[in-house]
Amino acid sequence: MIRPEELWQALDALALERGLTPSGLARAAGLDATTFNPSRRVGGDGALRWPAMSSLLRALAVLQTPLGIFAAQLEGGLGMTEGLQTARRTRSLPLSRLKGYGLFDLSGHPTGMEWEDAVLPGAVPQGAYAVRVDTDRLEPVMRDGSSLIVMPDLHLRWSDRVVMCRPDAEAVVGLWDGLEPPGVVPFDQVSPISEAVPHASVADPSDPNQKADRAVSVDQRILVPQGAEGVWIHRIIMVTV
Repeated sequence: MIRPEELWQALDALALERGLTPSGLARAAGLDATTFNPSRRVGGDGALRWPAMSSLLRALAVLQTPLGIFAAQLEGGLGMTEGLQTARRTRSLPLSRLKGYGLFDLSGHPTGMEWEDAVLPGAVPQGAYAVRVDTDRLEPVMRDGSSLIVMPDLHLRWSDRVVMCRPDAEAVVGLWDGLEPPGVVPFDQVSPISEAVPHASVADPSDPNQKADRAVSVDQRILVPQGAEGVWIHRIIMVTV
């Protein structure tokens, strides 16, 4: 017998294989953006709801997956199509909630009850977590509704896309500048020249010949708090739309 959680997991995995978050899938299907959000899947009694058939059909149309094939995989006990068997569950939070104490352990990995579950493709390294962009402040570099796949343990290089998590302030999403003292240039403060470039970059501090007019002004950067506890700078390795 098919269970609601198996159906939701399969739908989430199909969407993420195609680079869509639950809200992105709902919008692509012409539905309210919150239709497939985890908070909408739970009934008043705490049990998982079944998705409405009309919503499921519209979502499967976007995912180019016939209902018969989707149902056959579930009935066969697979729960996912062949390409989804490598999907991985991981921690996830909206960007607006990525602040406060107790979100990360001493090694900078997600911990605590605030985090939600998400399904990511198996190609994503183990240990990665997801941040859902729930603001339009980062556009046009990153869209509202996209998801950032973040890896805590990677070495930072100049011009890497990063998330700076701070317990007493909003998280900062931007470019690692590689300067001293270190800082992050937020995507909502990049210059018009940089905004026109999909992969905006800051000047390479090791290259004195790089033209200043192609770099983001250092006046726009946010310095990394020195000696403060609970501050983490993690590299973004993937962005879904």
